[in-house]
Amino acid sequence: MATTDYKNGSSGDEGVLINTKIIHFQRHGQGYHNLIGEISREFGRNFDIDDQNPSINPFVRPEIQDSPLTQIGRTEAASRQAEVSLLNPQVVIVSPLHRAIQTALISFDHHRRNGVQFVAHEGCREQLGLLTCNKAHPISQTKVDFPIVDFSLISYGEEDTLWTPEERERPLDEAERVYEFLTGFIMLRSEEELAVVGHSLWLLSMSNVVIDCGGDEGLESWFDT
Repeated sequence: MATTDYKNGSSGDEGVLINTKIIHFQRHGQGYHNLIGEISREFGRNFDIDDQNPSINPFVRPEIQDSPLTQIGRTEAASRQAEVSLLNPQVVIVSPLHRAIQTALISFDHHRRNGVQFVAHEGCREQLGLLTCNKAHPISQTKVDFPIVDFSLISYGEEDTLWTPEERERPLDEAERVYEFLTGFIMLRSEEELAVVGHSLWLLSMSNVVIDCGGDEGLESWFDT
């Protein structure tokens, strides 16, 4: 990510100073909601993800609120440790949902043991609304589960007021949230190298709408899904 500052030179001409940040993005490992969805499809149970009926749509079942990692998900996160240990983020920004925090603490274990700060931010949490797997647990419970993470930037309390049961967050609203996270938070931080651990739809929204690849097809191919 590059930010641009405009400064006047000694001759009075306007100069351009480019400040660049290195950001490492990671999606969480397999969560229990992913597993339940896979099992449903394996048994031939196709469903509409926007269906509000929990007997039809497994992603709105109350049992999978803020679903954590499965054992496969934990293994996936651990498999990245050697590669991640070669990175040098000065801070790790995480979604406040449990599966993202677990992934970050496992994958970036080397950095955790060396004092790198972990900061939760709502701007990189998964698509809001309807899907119970994306509804956060009470923040008091999450703080107890992950005491090493800084939750001072989280606005909700015992009830996830950002999540609504009626419908999923619209793509444009999610894209605007992603944009605000990148330009109003990440860009303004002092660190030059950061890591962000979040979710698939969030990353897809960022890649499709926020990142300008300048028409470079080779660069755009990195964001194919």
